[in-house]
Amino acid sequence: MNIITLRFIVIFIIFSVVTNYQFNLLTLNKKLHFIWEEGIFLSNRIESKYGVSLYGLCDFYVGVWLDNSLNKIEKVRSFKCIARLRPYLDEIDISKLWSI
Repeated sequence: MNIITLRFIVIFIIFSVVTNYQFNLLTLNKKLHFIWEEGIFLSNRIESKYGVSLYGLCDFYVGVWLDNSLNKIEKVRSFKCIARLRPYLDEIDISKLWSI
């Protein structure tokens, strides 16, 4: 078994097993590592003094809140509720889709 096959199996197991609940049980560092390795960056926005980056993971979303003045991640919030995506919608430019 080569390293690519092994990595695929590990990724498959992670995606099959990790739920929103299980993600929330991880430490901050483990959450960030999981986001870095497996997350799909979707969008970002500014809210007050924070830069908030949105990632897709498994069957839920994660917001990473960076305090811009301290350059420090303050919180990581996961959610499944589609309504919580609303603040990101203004940041998504779909104008290029109309030119296809």
